[in-house]
Amino acid sequence: MLSIEQKEYIRKNAYIPEHLTDYVYCISQAEPFLSEEYIFYLKDSHLIFIGYPLVKTHSDKLTQKILQMTIEKFRPKTVAFIASFPLTFQKKVIQKASDFYYQLDISNFVINSSIRNTIKRALREVDIERNNKITVEHIELIDEFIKTHDIDQYTRLIFQKIPDYINLSQTVVLFNARDKKGNISAFSIADYGSDNYAFYMFNIRSHKNYVPGVSDLILNEIIKEARERGKSYMNLGLGINKGIEFFKKKWSGKPFLRYEFTFYKISHKISIIKFFKKIFN
Repeated sequence: MLSIEQKEYIRKNAYIPEHLTDYVYCISQAEPFLSEEYIFYLKDSHLIFIGYPLVKTHSDKLTQKILQMTIEKFRPKTVAFIASFPLTFQKKVIQKASDFYYQLDISNFVINSSIRNTIKRALREVDIERNNKITVEHIELIDEFIKTHDIDQYTRLIFQKIPDYINLSQTVVLFNARDKKGNISAFSIADYGSDNYAFYMFNIRSHKNYVPGVSDLILNEIIKEARERGKSYMNLGLGINKGIEFFKKKWSGKPFLRYEFTFYKISHKISIIKFFKKIFN
């Protein structure tokens, strides 16, 4: 369980979405902890270990050592591990993935003329509103996204938990783009729960009410909000696929952190010596 001081330390130094404890809790229902600069989450016999230290730079070897110490202490049956490097030891791997986080320096960012013109065109058809109210419209668009995209079970779960995330988090802002009839053309979710970073969390568009350039318009509004709140950077999230990667690069987003995900089973076999020590000590 996190203390008030630990929550403040995390808020001050978070730089990836998985450092946002409300976000991870809503998805996993796992309780957050902080140890040796690392955030990890526990639920029943499952461990989620975030191998990106908040402040101090640690070696891959030290990160794995702290991971192993955490496993020995809490003895989970499964582990989800993310870091800027892949695990070097062999485990019963269930799933692996590689990607990059994209970052945008918004302290001196200037939109290019092409994006500016796209935004102007979108503004003729939609208006932007900011709030934290999840509605049936949003849920229907989330369901549409899940049905029309080839996504794995883990990603599907994340999208299904979006309403819980919006309702729980105190640092989330929901950006809606509504057409002249009041229909949602697209919406995005940004999280401002860090001193230096804003986080571009989700962007979902309507097929029925789609307006060209609407995602550019919303991201521009998210950046404006981030600047007003004194943020210096925006974490644009992972590349995911070529289309999303193109969009982030179009906005001058640059890969700034490698992402390696490993989900594996673990078995706790105790040696005869350890067994007797445990009994007689």
